[in-house]
Amino acid sequence: MRRLPFVPAREPRHRAAALALYRALVRSARQVPLPGDVVGAPARTIPMGPIADGVRTCFVRNRAYTSLRLVYASMAAGYKFLAVLARARDAASPDNAQLVAHLRTRSSSVAAQTSPSSAAGASRRRKPAHVPEPRPEPLIVNTAAEGHPPRYASSTLPRPHSTLDAAGLPRRVPSLCSTADGQPFLRMAKPQPRALSRMVGRKDRIFQRKIYKIVEIDEDLVPAAVLEDQWDGLVAEQMRREGVRDATATLVMDASAARGGGPKASYSWSVQLARLWWEWQVERTWQDWTARGTALNQLVEEERALAERERSGSARQSPVAPKPPARTKDGTRPNVAEHPAPPLPLLSAIATRLGDGGAILGKDPFVSAAWATLVDAEQPRLMKWLARGAGTASR
Repeated sequence: MRRLPFVPAREPRHRAAALALYRALVRSARQVPLPGDVVGAPARTIPMGPIADGVRTCFVRNRAYTSLRLVYASMAAGYKFLAVLARARDAASPDNAQLVAHLRTRSSSVAAQTSPSSAAGASRRRKPAHVPEPRPEPLIVNTAAEGHPPRYASSTLPRPHSTLDAAGLPRRVPSLCSTADGQPFLRMAKPQPRALSRMVGRKDRIFQRKIYKIVEIDEDLVPAAVLEDQWDGLVAEQMRREGVRDATATLVMDASAARGGGPKASYSWSVQLARLWWEWQVERTWQDWTARGTALNQLVEEERALAERERSGSARQSPVAPKPPARTKDGTRPNVAEHPAPPLPLLSAIATRLGDGGAILGKDPFVSAAWATLVDAEQPRLMKWLARGAGTASR
C-alpha cells in the first residue's frame, strides 16, 4: 500500500506535542522578569507579554509546514528556546540580558517604522498607482446612422509619411486578407499580432455557430417538431373517440384544434421562425463584413497610391535604375466565370417595406417592426419549408 504524505495538522501525536510545547513556552515566558521600558504600555494590552507574543507569532507562522525537515527544525528550536527561558528566569543571567537587548532592538525598529518621517519616506517610495493604458483607437468605425446599412471609415489610415515609424524606409502597404468564412481584416506587419489572431478567430467562431444553428434546426428540430405535431393530433383524436372531457383533455384538444386550424399554431412553425431568425443574423453579419471589406480595400488602395507617389518622388532624386524587361501579355482570358452576387434577400425585404425604420429598437427584437415585416415577407417560403419538413418526416 502506498504511504500517504505526512500532514502534521492531521497527526494527533504531533498536535499533542506541539500544543504541549506551546503551553510550556508561554508559561515560561510569563515567568521571565523584564524591565518596564521593555514591557511598555502597548505591550501591556497583551496579557501574555512581549516574549509570549513572539512565541505565538512563530507558531502561527510555522503551522503551515508539511516538510519533515522543517517540522523537526521548528520543534527542536522550540525545545532549545524552552531551556533558554528557564535560565532567563534569573534577572542576573546572560540569557535574560540577551532577551532584554533583543526586545529593545525590536521595539526601537518598530518605533522607527511607525514614525512620521519614516511614513513620509515610505509614501515617497511608494509606487505610483497603476493607470491603465488608454485603449487604442479602432482602425475603422461605423459612421452610418441608426437604421441604415453599415458604412465604415478610418481616422488613422492612410498614414502621412511623417508619422511612419521609420521615415527613411519605404512605406509598407498593408495586406487585405480574408478568412475562409469571408471575414476581412488587415495585416499591417509580420508576424501577425496575437491579439489580431484571437479577434479574427473569435469572430469566425461566432459566425460558424450561427451556421451550425441552421444546420441543427434542419437536421434535428424540424423532424422532431413534425413528430410532436403528429403526436398531439393523435392524442386529441383518441380523446375525442373515447369521450374524455377532463381539464387536461380539453387543453390538448384545444391546442390540437388550434394547430389544425392553421400552420402558425404548430411546433413546426416556431421551428421555422427560429431558422429564419438565424438566417437573418447570418445576413446581418455578412452585410457588416461586406461593408468592412469595402472600407479596408479603399484604405489599402489609398496606402498603395501614397507609396507609389513617394516612390516616384524618390526616383526623381536618385539615378534611374534599369528595369527588367516586362513579360508580354497574351490575350487569353482567364478560365473563370463571373456571376453577380444577388443582394441580401432578407435585409432587402425589410429595407423595401420599412426603409430607414428597419432598425431593431429596444431590448426584445421579436417585437420590433423589422422582425414582423421579415416574417410577413418570408411567409410563402416558410410555408414551403413546412410542407417539405412534413413530407420528410412522413417518409
